[in-house]
Amino acid sequence: MKYVLLVDDEKPFLLSLSDGLSKFDADFRVITAENGLQAIEHLKALKIHLVITDLKMPEMDGFELLAYMSRKFPTVPVLVMTAFGTPEIESKVMAHGIAHYLEKPLDFNQVVDRIFEVLEKDTGGGYMRGIQLPAFLQLLEAEKKTCTLKIRSHGREGWFAFQSGRPIDAWIGQEHGLQAAYAMVCWEDVEIEMEPLVRPPADVLETTLMGLMMEAFRLDDERKRDGIDELMADIELEEASPETVPAKAEQGNQTREEHVMAVQDKLQELSGIDGFAGVGLFTPTGENLAMLAGSVTNLKEMGVLANAVLLNAQKASLEMGTGRGQVVHIETESGAQVIVRCLNEGTDPLKSQPGKAHIHMVLILKNDSGLGMTKIRANSVCAKLAEDFRM
Repeated sequence: MKYVLLVDDEKPFLLSLSDGLSKFDADFRVITAENGLQAIEHLKALKIHLVITDLKMPEMDGFELLAYMSRKFPTVPVLVMTAFGTPEIESKVMAHGIAHYLEKPLDFNQVVDRIFEVLEKDTGGGYMRGIQLPAFLQLLEAEKKTCTLKIRSHGREGWFAFQSGRPIDAWIGQEHGLQAAYAMVCWEDVEIEMEPLVRPPADVLETTLMGLMMEAFRLDDERKRDGIDELMADIELEEASPETVPAKAEQGNQTREEHVMAVQDKLQELSGIDGFAGVGLFTPTGENLAMLAGSVTNLKEMGVLANAVLLNAQKASLEMGTGRGQVVHIETESGAQVIVRCLNEGTDPLKSQPGKAHIHMVLILKNDSGLGMTKIRANSVCAKLAEDFRM
């Protein structure tokens, strides 16, 4: 028998949800707890297959429960019941593929679907097990928590300080500030402990959580990419004869340079548009692929935010049954135009798939002159760029 543990301090809600799920007793059994301490007793006594928990509870809240589970029950899947409060926060969560939450007020059918989705996955399946650090940090931000996190991962240890949901300091040994924060965000298999923020340090990070995580992911992708490039270069050098090594290295450099030039040439077609202010290409998670700057100085930051807006719009259009949205058009108070165009040859709105191009184009215009023709040209350039980004 599989067990699903529901944790919430609101007894009527807990009983109502438990009663509703009782019709699925043949598939799983529901166990309830009114706070984190009771939940831990159930986790120790039974083999729990899924925990669904609220965050705000007496005695031991949901954050402390999640932190405890990261240390003692890291393989147990978790769904967090929370009202994110704003579409902006939800879009940030969705942009990173963090699917550990159920939005309040709950949709009962969605709860049932998510439970079966998790229970049908075995331990080696594709479902994200336990709670990962980026998701935990997003929840801290959403609930405006003040605390210090002690984080361990594979022999490493670091600390993260939060005040009212904002990251203000981070340190790993002698490493202090942003570099420590960037490193910890990308740690895997973390164990988390929560402690009070007794003496708040100065805000040395001076950034938002979203900005911090996006830069951490970018740096991590860069390191992984460099590692793969070095590995492939070593393999090629080992396989090549001494006579062919220089020629192969030169050919590889030319190929990369030609690819960059080809992309830039295609983006250049948009620079002649009346009011052109800049264009950038991004992955669905906000990683910069290419940029052609005009008068816009913060094109990279705008691209990250525009990605979140596009993903949220795609989610909404799918829920409305109208199909996946492809274009978002934003007109600002000053008359500037932001056009975000999705080129996705795959089926997943969040992830790229092998052999399928998946890019987001963010085009910035100073005015709306020739807007219709601009969209046609943007579509045309996106179609041409597909061949450069099929993986």
